[in-house]
Amino acid sequence: MSVRRIVALVFIYALGCAGWWILGTCTERRSGTAASELGGQVESLWGTPLVQPAPRVSVAEGEDPARARPVLLAASTVRVELRADPRRKGLVWYPTFVCRFAGDYTVVNEEAVRRRFEVHFDFPAPGGTYDAFEFQVGDGSAVVPVNTKAGIDRAIDLAPGESRRLRIAYTCRGLGQWRYRVDPSVGRLRNLDLVVKTDFVEVDYPEGSLSPMRAEPGAGGATLAWQATDLITTQDIGVTAPQKLNPGPLTTRITFFAPVCLLFFFVLITTLGIVRGIPIHPMHYLFVTGGFFAFHLLLAYLVDHVDIHAAFAGSAATSIGLVTVYLGTALGRAFPCAVCVVGQVFFLVLFSYSFFLEGTTGLTVALGSVATLATLMKVTAKVNWEDYFSGKPGFPVGGPGSAASGDDAGPECAPVP
Repeated sequence: MSVRRIVALVFIYALGCAGWWILGTCTERRSGTAASELGGQVESLWGTPLVQPAPRVSVAEGEDPARARPVLLAASTVRVELRADPRRKGLVWYPTFVCRFAGDYTVVNEEAVRRRFEVHFDFPAPGGTYDAFEFQVGDGSAVVPVNTKAGIDRAIDLAPGESRRLRIAYTCRGLGQWRYRVDPSVGRLRNLDLVVKTDFVEVDYPEGSLSPMRAEPGAGGATLAWQATDLITTQDIGVTAPQKLNPGPLTTRITFFAPVCLLFFFVLITTLGIVRGIPIHPMHYLFVTGGFFAFHLLLAYLVDHVDIHAAFAGSAATSIGLVTVYLGTALGRAFPCAVCVVGQVFFLVLFSYSFFLEGTTGLTVALGSVATLATLMKVTAKVNWEDYFSGKPGFPVGGPGSAASGDDAGPECAPVP
């Protein structure tokens, strides 16, 4: 192999890398632009992350309302249902969900005199939209003016030892995660019984939140429970909505990884050429690079219109067909197309598909690299590299049907030797 040919191969490989960099950058910008431009639209249409603060209860000290001191709720019974309903805009899936909240709280006057307790309730998303709203004090329903930004204030007069139940319920829509926040002025929850039911099994929790005391996966969902007699904590209780596979960022990562796939395939067909005595011209490598690039080009734009898995399968089949038919036609029957197909499936399809499975890409590439190295070491163990790189007339020496013997006519692929 001459220096000029090596330089040509390096140039072709660099050209392919530049093409993938441009395509990956364009896809990344399309995804980023969609996320930044459409994120606000999704929040206005479907809601924001929900943070439901616990009701605040206070009692005035003397005649000055500003001297009110916080009071602990005697009991908190909360039931939450979360139903995932992801929405897609452009290349991005947004983890939207429907939340049904119902909270029953008990306020008790533990003092020896009659007191007026001020109850304040904040909505989880100021300015949000709420359906089936309930606000009850005691056994009667209270129809009160509602300002979702300012919240609701209600005064309750209680005699010594008297208790009153407060019920709040609503249905709303959220994005990303749901949280329940302890009143920071008290930092304590007595007789807590909070249960979250989801219609998704793969449950995750926001960073810094309190994990449930009990988690039970069930048919088509999960039941999560936080129960405590006297809980002292500054952590939120929360659940993260499931995130669907985003085609934009995934396609970007696959595209930027393409040069690794091509490098492995170049090594494969170069080795086949050496072992079988088939002269492979740099132009052949250029068209092979184009066949690989077709996979990522189709994938980047098909994901806008079809499911990501269907786009991946169609793009992979097209690329394999282009490369295999071209090499079989250009190099003749001596070239083992079956090995070429296996190599492309392994280096292009398998390596790229590993990005669908979180955390397996590195392991897949490592195992593939070791397997490739072992195969190449076995196949080329008896190759006289001194003769090959010196360009002696006796090398390469092909067997029957190889390019060196002149039998290179016809587009049919030979079986694997």
